[in-house]
Amino acid sequence: MYGFRGFFRYFVGIISIMEKSLYSPIVLYFCMYLLVLDYETDAERKRIDYTVEKWQGELKIRKPRGTTIVVEGDKKTVEKFVEDLCARLERSEEKIEMYKIEEHKPEIEKNEKKLFYESTEDEAYIKKFIDYLMTKLNASYQYKSKIGKVYKMYTKKGQTNLEVSIKNKDGETVVTITLEGYGDVVDFISNKIDGEMKTFLERR
Repeated sequence: MYGFRGFFRYFVGIISIMEKSLYSPIVLYFCMYLLVLDYETDAERKRIDYTVEKWQGELKIRKPRGTTIVVEGDKKTVEKFVEDLCARLERSEEKIEMYKIEEHKPEIEKNEKKLFYESTEDEAYIKKFIDYLMTKLNASYQYKSKIGKVYKMYTKKGQTNLEVSIKNKDGETVVTITLEGYGDVVDFISNKIDGEMKTFLERR
């Protein structure tokens, strides 16, 4: 049995929906999932709340009242544990919901996109513009990598990591910006950066 500090538990899904046609019933089965979401800051908690609210129209999502626990053990021992709980609660048949669950690994992969730019401007001048651009986009500096600087950006579509490399090659300044994230956020942010970079380079 595990306790999860600062975790949110959400039940996601519908057991089944049946729609009748003129010839035969069509049965659509949906799974129910238990999501255990850890968060480190209040800002992350608010992002979870925002995402849950955003998907309420497409999914049946509810946050269980009371205490939600995950129990592992053989069936006989688990049922004795539940029996002990029932003995200690008023109207226990109304207060205990029990589901048999198994871990599910979602098939979700990070999206990655690389942006490349070349300029005849000197490296120092390009670095100055990149610093300005990161500030304009509210990208926060994280650390220095082997090839450049790493930033993090937050938007309503999610967050993404950016690695910016600036180097001189054959007399030209080459800029490589690598973006990583989930969902549409990578394309959303890369389009913003690409527009800013092209406008800047076209003016030179």
